Amino acid sequence: MTSTAINDEFRRARTEEQRQQRRGHILGTTREMLQGRRLAELSFNEIARGVGLAKSNIMRYFESREAILLTLLQEDYAAWVDEVETELAQSMQPDPIERVAEVLSRTIMARSLLCELLTATPTVLEHNVTTEEIIPFKLGIQASMGRLMTLLSPALGTWTPEQKGVFLGELHATVTHTWALAHPASALEAAYAARPDIAVMPNPAQVVVREAIATVLTGLKYRRPLGRPSFMDEPDEGPVSG
Repeated sequence: MTSTAINDEFRRARTEEQRQQRRGHILGTTREMLQGRRLAELSFNEIARGVGLAKSNIMRYFESREAILLTLLQEDYAAWVDEVETELAQSMQPDPIERVAEVLSRTIMARSLLCELLTATPTVLEHNVTTEEIIPFKLGIQASMGRLMTLLSPALGTWTPEQKGVFLGELHATVTHTWALAHPASALEAAYAARPDIAVMPNPAQVVVREAIATVLTGLKYRRPLGRPSFMDEPDEGPVSG
């Protein structure tokens, strides 16, 4: 289909179903273009060329590159939680903390786009979007986080909102920091190759994340966090673990 024909098709999107189809096409194309690439390498103009549309037509559905990427993040985070549910059910690891740490670290670090998007969220992706775009994104991500904590409760017991908030914060901080360290700039890669003694990650990224998760989970068994709770401000029924 020619660029003109595609533009005509997008202009004829009148129903909500058609609009969702157009949004899906933009998201799918962007996802394909990001395979094996860093976010900084992909511009809004390049996305428009890949979709076969003028930038102004793309902006009928997403006002910026960052709005597209936040939507991909929301989709990928939800898909990751789905995978966690399956993997936890299949895990044969008897120790609950080790089981959770292994499943979470293995599944999330295997999702390169999710890790890349999470790493860029606070410093890049949330800085060029409207209030109307960021609110549904935050609500969607929070819903997925809530579902993740529900999936973990059979293994970890009932947690307070403060415990949930600390765990989720540490999980995301560990994943994003480890991902950034595991994907250094080319000059750093050359330096590490020349001088292995200055490398900052002697262990594979998944091992680093697994050990950090297990350590945080162990700590939360013995100490209740102080401070205000996260968005999960309603404690579950039942006793608090630990």
